Amino acid sequence: MTTDKILTALLLTFLLSCPAQAAEVKFGEPLEFSLNVASITMNDKGMSITYEGIAGKYGLVHTTHNMVGTNAAHTKGYFTGTVQAIDDSGHLEQAMTLGLWSRSGTSLKVYGFDDDDPARILHISTVNLATKVFNAKVWELD
Repeated sequence: MTTDKILTALLLTFLLSCPAQAAEVKFGEPLEFSLNVASITMNDKGMSITYEGIAGKYGLVHTTHNMVGTNAAHTKGYFTGTVQAIDDSGHLEQAMTLGLWSRSGTSLKVYGFDDDDPARILHISTVNLATKVFNAKVWELD
């Protein structure tokens, strides 16, 4: 079974097993920051993008998104990846990240969730592949 089919099966299992109920989430003000695109690697399924830089209270952040295209033009898809952050005190946090993306020309819009230890994180980002800049808005949900 391919990774695409496994992820789809897991997502469907999760969605079908969850009872329908409204969730109350207070987003508050997002933390906003920019990271540099350190590398872009193309492959037959899409691309892998690595970002790095200082992200406010999270400190030094290094993130990889493995982007998989879900259409022939590779203008939309999903991603999985990792996030590592070292704050000013030297504490290291690592998390898995996943979400959806869309592309128009050299601009990406990224919607993701990080499974961080102290809080679940929602991030909405734009990535300019030409200028190699990643701009993010981050909300801690828990």
